[in-house]
Amino acid sequence: MARLQKMVLKPKEQLVTRLFLSPKLKQNLTVLSYSTYDLVNVMKDLAESDPFVSLKQPQNSEHSLEWLRTPKGENLVDHLLMQVELNNWRSKEKQVVKLLIYNLDQDGYLRVDLTELATQTEFLVAELIHARDLLQELDPCGIGAGDLAECLLLQAKKQPDFNSIAIELLTNKQLSLLADKQKWSDSSYSQKQLQQALSSIQTLNPLPASQFINNTNTQYLIPDLIYRVNDGRLTIESFQNQIPEILFDEHSFSKLRKQSEQKQYFSEQKQRYVELKAAIMHRHQTLMRLGKFVGEQQYAFLTTLEKEQLRPLGLKEAARELNLAPSTISRAIKDKYIQCQNKIFSLKLLFPRAVTADLSQAKIEYDLMQLIKNEDHVNPLSDQQLVEQFAAKGINLSRRVITKYRQKLNIANSYQRKTK
Repeated sequence: MARLQKMVLKPKEQLVTRLFLSPKLKQNLTVLSYSTYDLVNVMKDLAESDPFVSLKQPQNSEHSLEWLRTPKGENLVDHLLMQVELNNWRSKEKQVVKLLIYNLDQDGYLRVDLTELATQTEFLVAELIHARDLLQELDPCGIGAGDLAECLLLQAKKQPDFNSIAIELLTNKQLSLLADKQKWSDSSYSQKQLQQALSSIQTLNPLPASQFINNTNTQYLIPDLIYRVNDGRLTIESFQNQIPEILFDEHSFSKLRKQSEQKQYFSEQKQRYVELKAAIMHRHQTLMRLGKFVGEQQYAFLTTLEKEQLRPLGLKEAARELNLAPSTISRAIKDKYIQCQNKIFSLKLLFPRAVTADLSQAKIEYDLMQLIKNEDHVNPLSDQQLVEQFAAKGINLSRRVITKYRQKLNIANSYQRKTK
């Protein structure tokens, strides 16, 4: 019978390194991750809760900051954003839906080209389409529609026992038929059926945003950095001087502190101001450093705005050059926007992933589109032939990668592209 080994517990030494963040560093990192909109709201909250803190609005601002004022009625964007936060969607889904909310027109329609919007953001076309479907689930019903027929159809489907002929006409984009009674005789439906359908549709709201305040000067996508191009020279500015300045009433503070026995309360009020002020300055300095570095790396894109000019740029590369942690770079680009040549887009757009050692996704997509654009439409290139075309240029990609990018660009396969 085998002898059982005796189990003995022995102490073992192990060196473990843990990183503990000081309250000041935590505050700096938190404020760094704020968008400009969120940062100003934090400043407003402090000014409302601290009797010694006030906000000084910028003078001669080039940018409208009307969004800082609370409207007398409910704002459509605020109404939608509140619903987004209450939903159990994934974090990224909420981000994309918020982006679409900011692109609604004054009537509540989403008339932007999602394919074009994908080129201006870090989101895929499929993600934007999914987000549009989520947006259309929100109140008011009909929000996010691309046109009048879709807006009315979204509302009709939500109503129980809605006129079935009206739904069919809206689905088939035949709204114009109802608008012209002279065409009714050519329809397969009777005039009575069409009149009932028209009466049902007239109960719907063609302008889902009509019950909400809509200020055309409202700004929600506010750039944190502004790039300017003059004679091929790229310069960078911060939006810092366009947001309110946070001030502390030192005179009243000192006077009341001497008269009160609650020294701790006064110390806490000032400490909150000091920490937020320092964190805002740290945020400004970090974004400017990052902006200058990115401007140098993406000079070709920023001066031409041609997406194929984007070079691969990773968070680790930026962190190494700026002597910062990759997590700090991640916070710095989170919910940040830049303005360049009168266009505003996400700062994340300037950090494209590399497909190969020296090619970004944008460059691969551009070359792929060019190959398909110039192909023989009678004998279009298969995915394998596209692989060979890239290989001839010294770019080794798998067929799976080609298929992935073709589908991302909503390009049909070779059989579907073939024309007689």
